[in-house]
Amino acid sequence: MRTKKQIEQEADKTLNSFDGLHRAAPQPYLFTRVKARLMRKEKNAWSTAFSFLSRPTVAFAMILIALFVNAFLFFEFRAEPVQASGEGAQMFANEYNLTDNTIYDSTVEPE
Repeated sequence: MRTKKQIEQEADKTLNSFDGLHRAAPQPYLFTRVKARLMRKEKNAWSTAFSFLSRPTVAFAMILIALFVNAFLFFEFRAEPVQASGEGAQMFANEYNLTDNTIYDSTVEPE
């Protein structure tokens, strides 16, 4: 364990480390350069494409096209209901010993 005197020395040393600090000064005209760069508009392919796609008429047309494609795919490839054949179900029941035994099966005598 540390003694009270050692703890006080560490605290004083930590507080004295702040004595040599001074305010940071930016390079000359830094604010002007930052402001100019923010105001400059870059024209690249992505910004041009985004500005075109963000127009309301183009966005609305893209939404309509997506809805029409979804509706077409939904109605064109709708799954037909499959009629379950008794033969396949019977084969499955026989394979896994899932026979339908009722109380009448054991009490009814063959004629």
